[in-house]
Amino acid sequence: MTEAQPLNPAETALSLLFRKLHPHLEDAAHALDRGAARRELERLHLKLIAARLKAVEVLETEAGTLPEDAPLAETLETLAANLTPVGESYRQSLILTQLCLEEAPADLLSHVPAPQAAEALWAPRMTDFLTRLKDPAFEAHRRWEAVEEDIGETEEE
Repeated sequence: MTEAQPLNPAETALSLLFRKLHPHLEDAAHALDRGAARRELERLHLKLIAARLKAVEVLETEAGTLPEDAPLAETLETLAANLTPVGESYRQSLILTQLCLEEAPADLLSHVPAPQAAEALWAPRMTDFLTRLKDPAFEAHRRWEAVEEDIGETEEE
């Protein structure tokens, strides 16, 4: 039995994206498909915000383990900034999260050794997600247009 190797920062980021955040997108899609009530969508929004906050915390910690001028550190910091909730509506939150999942693999995979990427628990979910992007209906803005714009919005003062 081989001992599991600790994940490097890029692997950690991909795992966060595809094992922790991706399921929230799928939950939202299933809820929309079955015509979920507004209250359920608001609950899902809060869960997504909490997951994004946790992801930001981990990404910032991982970036802190790297030399400040390392390209991967900058990538992780940018991803953390993009995932940081800023009071957006549920629709906006879903779009932003999906866009991060779409864009991050291009920046992160080069930092993951091929054998680890091939065997990673997040790899099948990422591959399926990226394959689905070929379908225009899966484009982030189009995919989430059915979410009412004011769900989860906070009023600015």
